[in-house]
Amino acid sequence: MKGMFLGATLGLLASSAAAQQNPFKLPKNNTPVSVQYTYTGDMQGTGQRAVSNDRVMEHRSTTGKFFGKTSTEDSWTLITPDSSYSADLTKKTGVAAPNVLPLMAKAYDDLDGTSKQRLHQNMQDMVQMISRAFGTQAMWSDEKTATKTYAGEKCDERTFGSFSICSMQSAPAVPLHVSGSLMCVNYEETATAVTKGEPAGSEFAPPAGVAFHGDSNLANPDSMARGFVKYLASQELADSIAKAKSEMASRSNASNASNASTTSNGGTRELTPEEKEQQRQACEALKNFNLGKAMSDATKQVFSEAVNEAVQEKKAEAKEDAKQKIKGLIKKPHF
Repeated sequence: MKGMFLGATLGLLASSAAAQQNPFKLPKNNTPVSVQYTYTGDMQGTGQRAVSNDRVMEHRSTTGKFFGKTSTEDSWTLITPDSSYSADLTKKTGVAAPNVLPLMAKAYDDLDGTSKQRLHQNMQDMVQMISRAFGTQAMWSDEKTATKTYAGEKCDERTFGSFSICSMQSAPAVPLHVSGSLMCVNYEETATAVTKGEPAGSEFAPPAGVAFHGDSNLANPDSMARGFVKYLASQELADSIAKAKSEMASRSNASNASNASTTSNGGTRELTPEEKEQQRQACEALKNFNLGKAMSDATKQVFSEAVNEAVQEKKAEAKEDAKQKIKGLIKKPHF
């Protein structure tokens, strides 16, 4: 499910924002391991994650009910240092694309200090705004809140946004328990068995019968990564977020005022039809989030602004040249 990938991504970005580290550098997988999972909450099913140094494979089979419809998913993903693969095993189709995270990590390192700070703030504000849209409280912590045990292995638990993630102590890139709520979906992933040691090579082999095609949105991954990171660090994005937060606060205050009589006894206020529709639209937007398209659109915007800036500079230079030429033609009379 795209949304759960988005949730994991936002959790990664949010945690790195709190620690002021490069948000696109994933933890190194120094411990090869294979983990079995069960999924509960609004998604029911089983899954597996295999980790071998610089490769991570995940396979999950789940069924859930969303907006009154039952949805079944059988998905497979593989991340390598330079590529990413995702497949729908039911439809026998898949997407092969460059792994843009290392490119984004490099683009982040190239930013100046002010831009890095703005990127972290923008990411944190974005996730907090999403949390508010779904009625959850965004909590930020780069310190572990507890040490727990799942499938016989200890893990350190931290809270990132609306998610609680317990990472395996000997393999920090491997979660043993994840729980939270995103896109109107209650989600819980729990490790049921952990096998240390190098996973079988077959676990990283592409599924048989799946036809992979490229992602047209990621035709120029290096320039797109730089453009997207620049967009995330831009003042324009910061201004857009501030405007959206202000509008959200205004709607919330107006709604609270109109429903004050229903909450005078201290009970929980029922959402208005307008608020329910806004939440539904937000859920749909996140469910259909396309990272490649978002990067492409952001890069086009950054490049368009750069071109426009260059054009304006050229116009200013041409205007000044013309002015100097006119001055040269109109000479003061000598008496």
